[in-house]
Amino acid sequence: MSQSQAGPSTQNNTDSHICQRCHQPLLLDPSVQNLTSSQYNLITSALPSPTPTSQLPASTKLSSLPPSSAASAKVWADSNHIPIPGPSSSRNVAESFILLSESSLLPPSSSNRSNIPTPPQNSNLVSQLHHILSSQSTISHPLCTECTALLTTEFQHLAEELTRERDAYIGFEKDVQRNRERLTSGSSRRSQSRSRRTDDGEPEGLGENDVEGTEDEWAELNRRKRELEDEEEKLRLVLEERERELEVVEEEERRVRRDEEEVEREETEYLLHHSALSTHLSHLQSTLSTAQTHLLLSKSLLAHLESTNVYNDAFQIGHVPLDPSSGAGITVGTINGLRLGGRPTVEWEEINAAWGLTALCLDRVADKVGCVFSGYKIIPLGSYSRIEELPPQKGIYELYASSDLSPARLLQNRRFNYAMIAILDCLKQLIEFGKKRNKGWANNNIEIHKDKISNHSIKLPGISSMPLTLPSMSIMGLGSTSTTATGTGSGSGGNKETDNTAEESWTKACRAVLVVLKRILMVESQMDRSATGGRA
Repeated sequence: MSQSQAGPSTQNNTDSHICQRCHQPLLLDPSVQNLTSSQYNLITSALPSPTPTSQLPASTKLSSLPPSSAASAKVWADSNHIPIPGPSSSRNVAESFILLSESSLLPPSSSNRSNIPTPPQNSNLVSQLHHILSSQSTISHPLCTECTALLTTEFQHLAEELTRERDAYIGFEKDVQRNRERLTSGSSRRSQSRSRRTDDGEPEGLGENDVEGTEDEWAELNRRKRELEDEEEKLRLVLEERERELEVVEEEERRVRRDEEEVEREETEYLLHHSALSTHLSHLQSTLSTAQTHLLLSKSLLAHLESTNVYNDAFQIGHVPLDPSSGAGITVGTINGLRLGGRPTVEWEEINAAWGLTALCLDRVADKVGCVFSGYKIIPLGSYSRIEELPPQKGIYELYASSDLSPARLLQNRRFNYAMIAILDCLKQLIEFGKKRNKGWANNNIEIHKDKISNHSIKLPGISSMPLTLPSMSIMGLGSTSTTATGTGSGSGGNKETDNTAEESWTKACRAVLVVLKRILMVESQMDRSATGGRA
C-alpha cells in the first residue's frame, strides 16, 4: 500500500511514484518497495485473465436463447430490425464438429506459460506491477491511502446499488414465475376458448410460448397503445406544424441577420464618414482658431501701429540736467539721448550728432506738412550735416564744429554759426507755413527773430572773438599778437563769467529749438490719430 507522506530517506522513490488521482508524491510500503521476482510472479499469476469480448453477431446470440425466451427475443428483434436465423435443427450435421490438424495443436504447457507475464529483467518491478494493475482495471495505479479509501467507499455504494437492482430482478422473476404457473393451471380453459374463436373465424389468442399476460392486461395494453398512437399522431402533427413555424422563424432569422449585417455595414460606413468629418471639422476648427489668433494679433498690432507715430519714435526729444552732481538748475535739450548744447561739459562729437538729428527732424517734418524752405536746403548727414544756400547764393555751411585751433577749423567754426542761423531761419519759415495752414502747433509758439529764439542767440560764443595766437594765423592776417597780452587777474575772471553766461544762453537757444520741434511732432501725431480714427 502506498502513503501520501514522504520522508527524507525515500526522496528518490517519491520522485518516481505519484498518486494517479490526487497527483501527490507517494511513499511506498516496504513490502511493495522491496518486491522480489518470486513475489512478482505470484501476484501476476493470481491476476484474472481478461475476458475476451464476444465477436458473435446479434442474430447468433438470439438463436442460442432458450425456447422460453424466444417470444421476447422475437419482439425485441422485430423492434430493432434484426433477422433471427432458423431453428438449430436445420443446421448441417457437419457443422457440429471442427477438425483441427495436428500442427495447429500446441502443447498446453507452452500455452499456459504464455499467459503468465514474464517478470521484468530490470529492478523496477514496482513500476511494472503498477502498469499491470492499471491494465487489468479502469483505475490507474499507484494510489495513495486517502484516494484508495475514497475509491473503496465509492465501490461499496456501487455494490449496494447493484445488490438492490439484483433483488429487484429476482423479485420480478418470481412474479413472472407465479404468473406462468397461474397461466399453466388455466391452460385447458383457454384452449377451449381459442378453439371456439377459431371456429367462429376470430383470431387466435396467445400461445403457450407467447409473452405472459392476461387478456385484460393485453386489452389494456392495446387500448393504451392506441391512445399512444393517437397521441403520437397528434404530436406528429404538432411537430410538423412546429417545424413549419421553425422554418418560417429561421427564414425570418436569416432575413433579420441580413438586415443586421446591412445595418452593421451602414453603421460602419457612417462611423467612418463621421470620423472623417470629425477629423476635417477638427482641422477646420484648428485652422479657424489659428486664423482668429492671427486676426487678434493683427488687430493688436494694427492698434499699436495706429497709436504709434513714426516721428515720435524716430525723434525722441527731451531734456536732462547739464551737471546732475552740481545741483545747478541748468538743463540741456536731448534728441534720441544726445545732448544739444552744454559746452564745455558736452563734447563736440555728441553735439554734432545731436545737430544732425535736429536737421533730419526739421527736414522730415517740413516734408510731411508740405513746407518748402526758401533760400536754404538742409542736407542731413548725421554728425556731418550741412546747409546749402539756394541760387543765386552758393554758400555751404557745415552744421558741426570742433575744438581744433587750426586756421581752417576756425573758419569752419564761423560757418557753423551761419549754419545754426540758417536752421533757425528754416524753423521760422515752418512756423509761418503752419500759421497759413491753420496748424495747431503754429499758434502761441516761441518767438524767433534773426539769430535769436526766445531772446537767446543761436550763435556759438567765442568763435567770432576767438584769439588767434598761432603764428600761422598772424601771417594769414586773421589776428594780431597784441590780443594775447596778459591782463590782470580781475580781467580774466570777468571774461570767464561772460563766457559762461554766453554758453548758457546758447544752450537755452538750442533747447528752445528742440522744444518747438517737439510741439510740432506732438500736434501732428494727434492729428494723424484723429484722422485714422475718423476713417475707421
